[in-house]
Amino acid sequence: MSALARWDAFLAQIQGRHAQVRAEAEAEGRAFIATVAGGGDYLPLSHRLGAVKHRLQDLERKIMDTWHAQVDDAILEEGNPVAVRDAACAKGIALGHALEDARDELEIGLMADLARARYAAAQAALTPIVCAGCGATYQPPHSFRLIEMACACGATVRYDPDELMRSAGAIGTHPIAQQAAVTEWRAMVAADRARRAARSPAPLHLIQADEAAQIAYWYRYLAARAWFEPELGRDPAMEVQKRMEQWYQYTADHEPAWVEAGRPRAV
Repeated sequence: MSALARWDAFLAQIQGRHAQVRAEAEAEGRAFIATVAGGGDYLPLSHRLGAVKHRLQDLERKIMDTWHAQVDDAILEEGNPVAVRDAACAKGIALGHALEDARDELEIGLMADLARARYAAAQAALTPIVCAGCGATYQPPHSFRLIEMACACGATVRYDPDELMRSAGAIGTHPIAQQAAVTEWRAMVAADRARRAARSPAPLHLIQADEAAQIAYWYRYLAARAWFEPELGRDPAMEVQKRMEQWYQYTADHEPAWVEAGRPRAV
């Protein structure tokens, strides 16, 4: 079997094993979620996902470790041109990126499912709020934190979510928003990888593509997260600007093409 054929077989093996570990973790996670949807300690799920993450990262690392140790030179020694060697390497890198994305989405998906299960259980247990002043009843508002409302009689009506509702909000704030922005997230990660692959100094168009993808992600992510934290929806442009500042300071401002162009910030 040629080095190229062995490489393809190895990549297929890694891909299959990665998918198997994810599938087992997802099935185990969903079974666990069913036992804590109505309350209880969910940290064992986080601990389990941490262990799974390490296993998946080990598989991902094996791709390029094997390439450098066994494949790179072997392909050229068999008389293949450099272009063929480079294409085989690119195939391994692309698979590594795809597996990394799948690993990230596994944890996000399970934590989002846990949050939804707890939110559904908390919603089912809601009871009307009664005004202590006049006895009027109100349906509980959508909130994961204490809210005070004015009753028609002038009294203050308080809605204080129970522990289960607060838990749903605490667990779901990030993963629910991240799932909503998954398309923008993938585009952002791809743009970041393209800029990094060009190596510094990166061309201006790749830096700006990275910037645009990040801005699109933050707008979508924060719009979804505002369902949990309404204050994030009051001034979206300001919120995006705050989150982009770190990228401008620690990434863009270290790229010569960006600095020479006058630091052309889009926000």
